[in-house]
Amino acid sequence: MTTDAILVAYAGVLGAVLGSFLNVCILRWGAEPKQSVVRPASRCPKCGRGLRWYDNIPVVSWLVLRGHCRGCAQPISAQYPLIELGTGLVWAFMAWRFGFGLEALKGAVFATILLGIAMTDARAYIIPHEFSIGGTVLGLAFAAALGAGLPGVREALLGACFGAGLVLLVGEVSEMLAGQEAMGGGDCALMGMVGAFYGWEAVVPVVGVGAAVSVVLYALGSLRPRTAVAVADSAGGTDGPSLRWGMLLKLLLAGGVLIAAMLAAMRARIFGGVLQAGFEGTVVAGAVYYAAFLAPADLQAGWLRVVGLLGAAAGVAFGGGYSPVRLAAGAALAIASLWYARRVTVAESPATTEELTAGGYLPFGVGLALAAGALALMDAYPGIRAGVAAYLQLLGIS
Repeated sequence: MTTDAILVAYAGVLGAVLGSFLNVCILRWGAEPKQSVVRPASRCPKCGRGLRWYDNIPVVSWLVLRGHCRGCAQPISAQYPLIELGTGLVWAFMAWRFGFGLEALKGAVFATILLGIAMTDARAYIIPHEFSIGGTVLGLAFAAALGAGLPGVREALLGACFGAGLVLLVGEVSEMLAGQEAMGGGDCALMGMVGAFYGWEAVVPVVGVGAAVSVVLYALGSLRPRTAVAVADSAGGTDGPSLRWGMLLKLLLAGGVLIAAMLAAMRARIFGGVLQAGFEGTVVAGAVYYAAFLAPADLQAGWLRVVGLLGAAAGVAFGGGYSPVRLAAGAALAIASLWYARRVTVAESPATTEELTAGGYLPFGVGLALAAGALALMDAYPGIRAGVAAYLQLLGIS
């Protein structure tokens, strides 16, 4: 066996071990109230029996025990060996693709966190900040190590703010158009992590692919029979799949209007300026998102409604230096946001996982995580960044 093969095998074993810990994080962070991932030690969720070391060997122990607890003989979910195996394969693939170095470690850590996010969001509609915000911090650390110190960290911070800001703005506009909560703060933090790891250029492709994946998953999920749990909406009826499809149609219509506006800007030869203003507004909205974590807990519940749009308005107005046109555009955006927010009542999402599932809600984070992970495994981000840089140069934007 060659040295490279040994290193790839070692990375796979290490990944499987980390996958075992990832299972613990998924179960204990992806539920309310959250639990420590350190104490108590691993145990059977059915009978509470603590696991001996030989019952906790990734994949192997599950196969030896034939998927049953040694103590109570109850079935053990196949999630455990599948997560361990999947994480091991990811780490082995990254070592094979990039060699045994920081670039491989960066990709493996990124994909592992995304796997945890996809699982917690699919299971309980939760994206733990321990994954997303913690992942953003790791992204900044990798940027410092791989991007020549402070310049790399600055680029990663820009990516984090742009990623969080874009999803925040999409969510706020969607809520006002549909009158229903569309995205949570966890989706913002997830895309902030993507931007911190691979730059702001990665954000739009991930959101686009993730949205397409989410629609497909929603369509497949809507074919399954729903439970009998009813979810009351603001009008006293029930919020089910039909309303969710109506919401998707409204968002598609809004997307068509946005595309038409972009085409009009291209014809007027002002598309570069519009992009620059939009970028700066989005970054400021993302900075507002992260700043909100410093606010008292009792004030954070309602901050997502309009404050991102107001931050974007400030970015549009002042981000590129003084310009009467940009100042007027920012003021118009702020006034329109406040006016529309006063006229629209946004219904809160159901509180429980059962009600969310019965109402046809889609954990959007699953689609985002799958898209971001797939692009990382394909090593698509360097090409995306190069393509964006070439396009901006064509528009005369540095």
